[in-house]
Amino acid sequence: MNLRSLTPEQKCLLKRDGYVVLEDAIDPKIAARATELICQEPTRIVHGENPTINDLYNKSGLRVLMQELMGEHSAPVNAQVAVTLPKFADAVVRRQASKASHPQAHVDGGWSGLCPMKVSEIQASGQTLATWGCDGDPKSMGPAGGAPLWQDKERRLALGSYTALVGVCLSDQIAPLAGQFAVRRGAHESVERFFRRQRDQGGPIGGGGPDWPRLQALDQDNAFAGIMPPSMVDSYPKTRFEMDDWPWPELTPVRMYKGDAVIALHSLPHTATPNMSDEPRMNVYFRIRRFRQQNPYEGDRVVGWGVSDHPDRALNGDFLEYPASYDPFQTSIERMCDHWSEWDGMRDIDSASYQLTELTLSV
Repeated sequence: MNLRSLTPEQKCLLKRDGYVVLEDAIDPKIAARATELICQEPTRIVHGENPTINDLYNKSGLRVLMQELMGEHSAPVNAQVAVTLPKFADAVVRRQASKASHPQAHVDGGWSGLCPMKVSEIQASGQTLATWGCDGDPKSMGPAGGAPLWQDKERRLALGSYTALVGVCLSDQIAPLAGQFAVRRGAHESVERFFRRQRDQGGPIGGGGPDWPRLQALDQDNAFAGIMPPSMVDSYPKTRFEMDDWPWPELTPVRMYKGDAVIALHSLPHTATPNMSDEPRMNVYFRIRRFRQQNPYEGDRVVGWGVSDHPDRALNGDFLEYPASYDPFQTSIERMCDHWSEWDGMRDIDSASYQLTELTLSV
């Protein structure tokens, strides 16, 4: 395909659904070199600071396309190489396992993971699940590393952000339960409205802010951070995806062949799904953010451009020094509450003309 621009139809799909698939997006030679490198260590999920991996974006045509679609942006110097090994070979076991597992879609950039304290311990200490950690050290990282507890020292923002997640497919993912990247189709607008409500109520934005409990209770007295709040989830469009052997109809699998790519808004809730096929699932993800003129760290390796979901901080969570004239965190809040403002090439698409009219996709 011509990767210099999207067709009007593709732009409408991106506007409506929050994502779009690009067929045959990657030169087979570039894909083969990256696949060979990844297969040298197939059990690792790599943050790949490697030119061969970055070429999937920088030399495939994706960068040129995203410049037209979104606008100027720093080229990735890093990427997330996500390999999901096959778990089950027997068809009966696969079906049983798929019913037991239920992936939860999320929005990137939040402090997430299993809380180090039990629910009973939190309650005994006089704290609540809603506010636990809200007065914590902004330098703290999540239970499993990941994103910082707060993005800024003033605790206005609990969620890192970028503009677009660009995923490159390096293994066929058409059959169900092949480890597909899956999304809550069309929910990006609900997420944006939720951020606006948090802002209008005085913030903060993200977990620990209005209507978003920092923790949610799980089984065995455990609590987990990073789950999307019920009031947000309840506002998602009631889209369904129906296909034989696909057990999660509220999730739409992004079905791709090797060499395809997907573009998704940061605000589109998404998740990995279990790989119950016979082959490893291999994807490479690039987190891309629209260029910010006053930001002195554009392209700086300390931020981890391409892999970081909290690019207003260093990749390791360190605070960065900014000029007094530029507030990176307030700028991010404004963009999260107006996500299409970062998409120069989408200005001619009228969102009111492309409402979700087909709520069920059947295959």
